[in-house]
Amino acid sequence: MIEEIVKLKSKGLTLQEIAEKMEMSLGKVQYRWNKYRKDLLPEVSESSQAIKTTDEKKWEMPFEYKESSICLMPISATRIYVYWSFSDAIKNMAKQHFRSEWESLPSVLKIYDVTDIIFYGHNAHRTFEVELPPMTNNWFIHSLEPDRTYIVDAGTRTYDGSFFTLLRSNPAETVPSHHSAAFDEKIERWKQQNVSQPEWLENFSTYSYYQKIK
Repeated sequence: MIEEIVKLKSKGLTLQEIAEKMEMSLGKVQYRWNKYRKDLLPEVSESSQAIKTTDEKKWEMPFEYKESSICLMPISATRIYVYWSFSDAIKNMAKQHFRSEWESLPSVLKIYDVTDIIFYGHNAHRTFEVELPPMTNNWFIHSLEPDRTYIVDAGTRTYDGSFFTLLRSNPAETVPSHHSAAFDEKIERWKQQNVSQPEWLENFSTYSYYQKIK
């Protein structure tokens, strides 16, 4: 069942749409999706987002954060996963700036290819944008290139349609194509709890977890 939920989520469906399509309650779909995310991703603290690894505690990720945060993680050679949370301060700033309710503002992601460059915000190799369903706080980004470095902005649009950045993620590298199969196997072994700690964390650098680009 969770495989079907993940498949539909990766196609851009909201949890409500998935629940309707699978003829399930929204609560059941949310429970299984949140459990899948907790099993897949490491625990991030609410205050510092620091990775905590203990033998006694299970790896888990809180669904939302009190502070603004955004995290980008590679999933395969051509996919990355991004999740974020906006603080009340950012929401209030956006409401006052656009003179509009937060819920009515468009939700957009902007993806930058910043491979082998010092990124200044306007010098990416290429960029593209993804329009999101309202109130979305996580997304799978597809059709990327292997062994490239990406940064993602979460934001909205101005009245003239221009993108407006609210949060900027850490940089993350997609897996080289010749390592993709092995990477997927490591994730699967961890999901099945056949290893004591997630082998796939070796694909992330400390920089990727803690660096914040302003």
